Amino acid sequence: MRNQDRLLSQMTLAVAPLLVWAAHFFFCYAWTAVACQRGSDPAVVLAVASVLALGAALALLARALRLLCRAAQPVRLIFWVRFASAALALAAIAWTCVPMLMLAMCVN
Repeated sequence: MRNQDRLLSQMTLAVAPLLVWAAHFFFCYAWTAVACQRGSDPAVVLAVASVLALGAALALLARALRLLCRAAQPVRLIFWVRFASAALALAAIAWTCVPMLMLAMCVN
C-alpha cells in the first residue's frame, strides 16, 4: 500500500504544472467573459493571473530541473516527466497569453 501512496504523490507532482496551466486557461476565459459582460476591462486581472501562473510554472520547472540534475544515474523516468510537463506548462501558459496581447478584449 505504501508504494501506491508514493506513486500517487509522485504522479500528482508530475502533473502539477499542467494543472496550473489548466487553471490559468480556465480563469482567463471565464474572467474575460464575466468582465466583458459587466462592461469592465479584464486586462489588469488577467496580467496578474498570468504572471502568477508563469511564476508557479517556472518554480516547478526549476524544482524539476534541480531534481533532474541531482538524480543518480540512471535517471528515473518520473524526473524526466516532471521536467517535461513543467516545460510544456510554461510554454502553454505563455501561449495562452498571446491573444490577450494581440486582440481587443471586449469588442461588441
